[in-house]
Amino acid sequence: MKRFKRILLTGAVSLAILLSSFLFFYFLYQTDNKYTKKTSQPICGILSLSEKDLQQAPLRYLIREWEFYPDVLFTPQTFAAKEPGSYRQYISVGQYGGLEAGNIHRSPHGSGTYRLTIQLPKGARTYALELPEIFSSYSLYINQELLAQSGDPNPESYTPCIKEKTVVFQGEGTVNLLLAVSDYSWIYSGLTYPPAFGFADTVINARENYLLLRMAALLLGSLGLLLSLYLGFRARWNKGLLYALQCIFFLGYTAFPLLHRFFATHVHPWYAIQLFCFYAMLLMAVLLQNSLCQIRGKIACIWPLICAAGAVIALITGISAAHLGLTAFYLFSLLSGILKYGSAVYLLIVSGVAVRNRRRFSLLLLYTSEFFAVSLFADRVMPLFEPIRGGWFIEIGGTGLMLGLACALCRDLGEAYKRSLTLAEEHRLMERQLSMQKEHYRQLTQQIEAARTASHDLRHHMRTLRTLADRASLPDIRRYLEEYEPHTEPRDVMTYSNHPAADAILSYYAGAALRIHADFSAVLQLPESLNISDTDLCILLGNLLENAVEACELQTSGKRFVYLRGETTGRQLRLVVDNSFDGIIKEKEGRYFSSKRKGFGLGIHSVRSIVEDHGGLVLFEPGDQVFKASVFIPLK
Repeated sequence: MKRFKRILLTGAVSLAILLSSFLFFYFLYQTDNKYTKKTSQPICGILSLSEKDLQQAPLRYLIREWEFYPDVLFTPQTFAAKEPGSYRQYISVGQYGGLEAGNIHRSPHGSGTYRLTIQLPKGARTYALELPEIFSSYSLYINQELLAQSGDPNPESYTPCIKEKTVVFQGEGTVNLLLAVSDYSWIYSGLTYPPAFGFADTVINARENYLLLRMAALLLGSLGLLLSLYLGFRARWNKGLLYALQCIFFLGYTAFPLLHRFFATHVHPWYAIQLFCFYAMLLMAVLLQNSLCQIRGKIACIWPLICAAGAVIALITGISAAHLGLTAFYLFSLLSGILKYGSAVYLLIVSGVAVRNRRRFSLLLLYTSEFFAVSLFADRVMPLFEPIRGGWFIEIGGTGLMLGLACALCRDLGEAYKRSLTLAEEHRLMERQLSMQKEHYRQLTQQIEAARTASHDLRHHMRTLRTLADRASLPDIRRYLEEYEPHTEPRDVMTYSNHPAADAILSYYAGAALRIHADFSAVLQLPESLNISDTDLCILLGNLLENAVEACELQTSGKRFVYLRGETTGRQLRLVVDNSFDGIIKEKEGRYFSSKRKGFGLGIHSVRSIVEDHGGLVLFEPGDQVFKASVFIPLK
């Protein structure tokens, strides 16, 4: 019944995550989208703006119905006398992938001219036109003047160059915008992203806000990179090194808008690297999720290998884009969809399996995987999206996935740190156990040597006594015995158990209890065949007795005592330790705080781990003045 309720609750939360994630992306689509921003748009290549239009929307994105002349590069002089007789069509930015402009038989590589006429109110004002990435070279003319150029679009001297620019100009009345564009370098071509137009201060402020958010994302990724690198190398934490690679690819993918804003770059190799970084991020996410969810075997290798191959293919495609045709681009688009949606499905399946197996962090990974999958779905069903201030759907989904992985890794690191502390504590106890056994052995050796010496000297004593007896010298016999008796006082080594290693531990803590004036009593009878190793047994006894002696030492009043009883009943080993204490317990959710350091006690955690590893049960029962620890371990 509990399992059914857990499944039902997990399903309900998962459904809520899916629905809320989609509503979140739909909200972004409506409120932070250049394509849904409600402003007047050009019609048949003409945009008429009144004073009221400019006041209501001082910033607008030029999306609809640009005049487009394929395969030709025009200048304003071409239109000075009359309209050219070349073929013309009206296209919207984002409507097509490139200069092919809907012709499925035409390569996206080539040339073209975009033209737009804007009717502005009378009175010269300062306006700005923000040009995004235009692939892969262009010349911008405003009226008759060449105001911006990136690379050389002339096919005979074609030089690709990418740089985002903001052009500020004085305008009134009729303003003609003309973009002469060429591309022979990249998968996309031409005017792919909508330019922004409006009052200069409004355009510049919007761009600065966008860049500020980008820089914040890069700073966050850089901090994640430095921290994961430090922890990965310092603690030899392989997951940390994987996450560092994830951060590197994240930075490589998201840094390009800033790079193109401040620097003019070639298409190659930068865009190929950006493309590779995206698919490498998917690969790192898959590998990290496999590791966190403990997915092993062939199934853990197949999809990562596919993702790795996809990243390599993306890099090769990007480098050789200038020599590829439309068919190759279609095939790469198909491969891209398979990698993106396949990775989302794989992450969902892996996290779902981890939830079923009750792995740590599995619910967190499931929910972030759902968020990432919804971002891909939103990108598919709402393709006309370009953020005004924030990030793209896939960027937001990928960031959510990275944050989920970061949270899971932090918890995993915490567990790893706790395990390292436990191992250090166990190492300390092992060293102490070794010193106890050495001391126990020294005492036994000393006792044996004393017995041998006494046995050797006994012959001389008997001869002396026989001689005195022959003389009938009773006073001399009495005097000799009085001198001999003090040297024959027994110096027995106390034994508490039939197990040598355990007896050394008990003897050590018997001495520790004696030093703090606490009564110590221990009886431990173990079977000859015990399915718990000597190491685990000594760590178990050492932790229980160390905690008991330390509790007695902190006691300021009342009788101090430590009593241990161990016996085998049926097929079970039962250990019970009772000790006095001052009645003060620092506890939270069944876990006890250490009296020696900040945080929870490692000794009790170590006891629990050993007992649970052997399928047993441990109980801690604090009373008013007596603390009782009971351990039950089944015997094979």
